[in-house]
Amino acid sequence: MPEFRLRDVRSDDARLVTPMIRRMVADMASHGGYAPAGDEASWDKVTAGMAKDLGSPRTKFVVAQSSEGEWLGVAGGELITLGGAFAPKETLHISVVYVVPQFRRAGIARTLVAGLLDWGRASGATECDLNVLGKNPARTLYERLGFAVLEVKMVLPLSIGSGGNHVRTP
Repeated sequence: MPEFRLRDVRSDDARLVTPMIRRMVADMASHGGYAPAGDEASWDKVTAGMAKDLGSPRTKFVVAQSSEGEWLGVAGGELITLGGAFAPKETLHISVVYVVPQFRRAGIARTLVAGLLDWGRASGATECDLNVLGKNPARTLYERLGFAVLEVKMVLPLSIGSGGNHVRTP
């Protein structure tokens, strides 16, 4: 198991977070997720948005870093206040968990998520949620941490000639 330490990601680290997110999205595509953007302009926007988000007290990213400074994994989330038609509730939404493949299964993702959960609790969140693809092996980790399926996302391709998927109307 590699030795690593957890530290908060700073706004000037945004250019280092983006390649990790890019790798995460490509990895997700291999488990049935959407393909990553291919143009650099899209990733430049991700970096700019990341720098802005990292300046907010409602957003937190943590990085697992080796003693040599190599980034082994990153995780991030934000505090979201449920409201509107719903009773107000502060929720931590984890949007990013990525560990470099050669460092997986060494407790890094568990430590990254634990760091975010501690921050969420300290910030007043009463619940944490995240999205994971059904075929992603990371799903097992989240279940071991106590996450449970609450809702199911359903998708219907709308492409022409999609093989007879017809929706009947009453």
